[in-house]
Amino acid sequence: MAVEELIYNTSVIAGIDLSAKQFYCVKLNASGQMILSGAGENALGILQDKPTSGQVGAVCCLGKSMAIYGASVTAGQNLASDASGKLVPATGSDAVVAVAAESGSDGEICSVYVVSRATSGAIQKSILSIPLKLSKVASGDILTQFTPGFPGQIVKVSFVVTDPVTTADKAATLNLEINTTDVSGGVLSLTSASCGTLGAVVNATAITGNNVFDADDTISIEASSVTAFAEGEGVLLIVLG
Repeated sequence: MAVEELIYNTSVIAGIDLSAKQFYCVKLNASGQMILSGAGENALGILQDKPTSGQVGAVCCLGKSMAIYGASVTAGQNLASDASGKLVPATGSDAVVAVAAESGSDGEICSVYVVSRATSGAIQKSILSIPLKLSKVASGDILTQFTPGFPGQIVKVSFVVTDPVTTADKAATLNLEINTTDVSGGVLSLTSASCGTLGAVVNATAITGNNVFDADDTISIEASSVTAFAEGEGVLLIVLG
């Protein structure tokens, strides 16, 4: 059962009609008035009542508050605002607004611990480097279920040539999976022509979705449309953010 233990509330003028947004995340606009928080944005806190535009509303900035979930949530998870001001599990560089006091699902009002502006700070990125001998590439996995051990997202994929290909008309297409779901975009097309120069960088297509992972998710890389290379080596660079 959702309960509240409010430690610090503040009063703020609503910059928009929030009469239907009780227990949503709110932030301040440039005029110092409250509006709904957007996806991953830092929030002032959780709205406690139902002000219309221009009315004063109460916001819980610290303590145990009721809040509406926008996805399935497990107790203990760090939570961030989604695009509608609902709380969802935080990923990547999301600002952490609260910690889930109880599990719940999309649309449920549950108890959360509102934290005092805990953000991830600057976006931190790392690069997963995988040496790759092209003559060993065949259709199927070339990396199977690697677990990074932290939440984040796959940002970019590239291949750097360290030993050029000299035999013409060879090719392979690489794509990434999180668990068993293909990342949208991030398709890397390796050919004799693109891998024929020492130091050449071959970039994958832009990543457009299905690229967010949790701490216990796995990353795999699979090859397809392979015309076997006779030689050539390089390093796969996968940017994680």
